[in-house]
Amino acid sequence: MAMGEIERVLDELIERTGGILALQPTFVRRFYMDGGRLGLGKKPGDTYQPDSKLWIPERWIASTVEAVNPHPISGEGLSCIMTRKAKLTLKDALKMRGDLLLGEERNKAHNGDFLVLVKILDPYEPIVFHFHASDRAVASFPQYFAGHRFGKDEAYYFLDAPKGNVPYTHVGLHKGVGVEELKRAIESGRDYILELSPHFYQRYGEGFFVPAGVPHRPGTALTLEVQQPSDVYTLLETKSNGRRMSAEQVHPGFPDIDTALQFIEMDVAQQDDIIERYRLIPIPVEGKEKGGEERWIVPPTLTNKFSAKQLTVHTRFESVESSPYALFIWRGRGRLNGKAVRGGNEFFVSHMAASKPHIFESEGGEPLVAFKFFPADLSVRPLR
Repeated sequence: MAMGEIERVLDELIERTGGILALQPTFVRRFYMDGGRLGLGKKPGDTYQPDSKLWIPERWIASTVEAVNPHPISGEGLSCIMTRKAKLTLKDALKMRGDLLLGEERNKAHNGDFLVLVKILDPYEPIVFHFHASDRAVASFPQYFAGHRFGKDEAYYFLDAPKGNVPYTHVGLHKGVGVEELKRAIESGRDYILELSPHFYQRYGEGFFVPAGVPHRPGTALTLEVQQPSDVYTLLETKSNGRRMSAEQVHPGFPDIDTALQFIEMDVAQQDDIIERYRLIPIPVEGKEKGGEERWIVPPTLTNKFSAKQLTVHTRFESVESSPYALFIWRGRGRLNGKAVRGGNEFFVSHMAASKPHIFESEGGEPLVAFKFFPADLSVRPLR
């Protein structure tokens, strides 16, 4: 379909939906085994791909980021808008109609992009110990971070679902751990490296903030992850599911693990109070009507790079936001501006829709539970 025709389809869709765009579910391959909670198989591990030796344990929400994987698939990770007339990614839609969808000021500041990435993580086993580079590292050493515009701060929220066998997250390093000790532990294996790191239990309805550069190993709880729009990472284990991983998987972009380790933020990782300092307890949003309530699960006071709310609708709830947002319906059923919604649906709520009253209603006698994910504020700029 010609570009002009695709733009016409998009304009018709924006007009018909009032700028609330339904998105297709987007699932992404990874090196760790799925826990069977994303509805893609009957049991854990059913998503295994023999050709790539990868599983599908992640759902990405309102994504404008392509996944970094061995055996790459063009466009993997990019969210697509629900339309029968043309294949249209959210990324392309924002480039075509950014002023409407993002708002003029945000569209200009963020170069037509939606600067937040949301994932649902469904690990059968704990994800291997790893860390993500900081914005400073990505900006200063482009030779190691080709194609990346951001580092990766991230935050978790632990969903009310079966937690799996190991619902404990390791984060940071004990005081005094040096690079040489860390290298020896990496060579010796997981049991040795975990001795170097504090941990916490993944509690329902709570979360955790992981600054870039801090080593961590997420546990097996079903987890919402809110992060910068980046897929930059370095693994600190060489095996997953008993299988040795390639150098490309372990330290993509780096010639060796020694080069990669210089980007660990040791001063942040070894803070004495790291577990309590970055624990996230939901904060009620004041001044809302009685038909529902909102809570900040990632408050905007934590970071200017992203934020997130949980919305629980008992009857009818009027929402107005100052920025566009990604919307994920977690449980229940109801209506959004009169259109039916239910658990599992996701949407991009454009600036034109978010900035004026839009109405959530619950149906069926159970609350409608949803999450809103907000992009970086206008002071944040892509690195390149």
